[in-house]
Amino acid sequence: MAVMKKNSLPVIISLTLLFSSSCGLLQPPAPQPRLSATALPPLATAMSKLPATWTPIPTLIPTPTLPPTPTPLPTQDPENYRIELVMKPVTAEYPVDPLDRTGWKKLEGKTASIFIPPSYEVLDFAGVFIELMFDVMEAFAEGFTELALDRGEEMDVTPQADLGEMPEIDFLIALEEATKSAIILVSVNITPGTTTEDLLNQALSDTNTVFNPQSREEYQNAPYPMERVILNIEDEELGPGKQVIYVILGEKMAWNVVFTTPADLFSQNLPLFESAIHSFKTLE
Repeated sequence: MAVMKKNSLPVIISLTLLFSSSCGLLQPPAPQPRLSATALPPLATAMSKLPATWTPIPTLIPTPTLPPTPTPLPTQDPENYRIELVMKPVTAEYPVDPLDRTGWKKLEGKTASIFIPPSYEVLDFAGVFIELMFDVMEAFAEGFTELALDRGEEMDVTPQADLGEMPEIDFLIALEEATKSAIILVSVNITPGTTTEDLLNQALSDTNTVFNPQSREEYQNAPYPMERVILNIEDEELGPGKQVIYVILGEKMAWNVVFTTPADLFSQNLPLFESAIHSFKTLE
């Protein structure tokens, strides 16, 4: 019996493996097919293991909202403007007087008066207009009288010229040079049935300023029937501005009180304008 050496077993195993491989008796195992990611069965995840930001309903991306298209303003006849096509009046309570008018001065015409701050300088265009109209009428009367005298000598009559009394009208303007602001008081003749809306339309038809109405209010509990409209205006020299027009309806005539100021000063000047309108008095 042969005795195997202690270290001969590994050698025998190695030779056997080499021999078997060289004779083709043993083949390596066939490679296993690889599974794609799509062939793997899905794994179910418990709700408790989902991240805190996960929600069972997908989050929708908000669709951007386009700004609404502004409604175009109706075409207006500049010489026959109609505010009712643009906006209806909002009924409002006549506001309380917001300021103390101590130290203000009185702007007084032939038909109405209003108190204004002392920084405003007054111009009386009605007085100038009346004087010019009176001069024209006086010159016409003198010429007519000379003509009548020449003819009257032939007819043995003496003509008499009577200019009568001039109409009572107001066209007063007060200017504040530092801020380029203005206060205007204008008297307006009316006919039976005239409304505050008629007065607004007349005032807006008579202006040469480019404007865009912003608000319209009809006052309750005011001392006279009264409406107010606030306009954005564009002045060729002064730039953007704001204008507040009050129309006041009396028994025999009416008045427009207009306040104009640069747009950037409107907020600080509005209480001043509202206080001034509280001081309006008619001289009917």
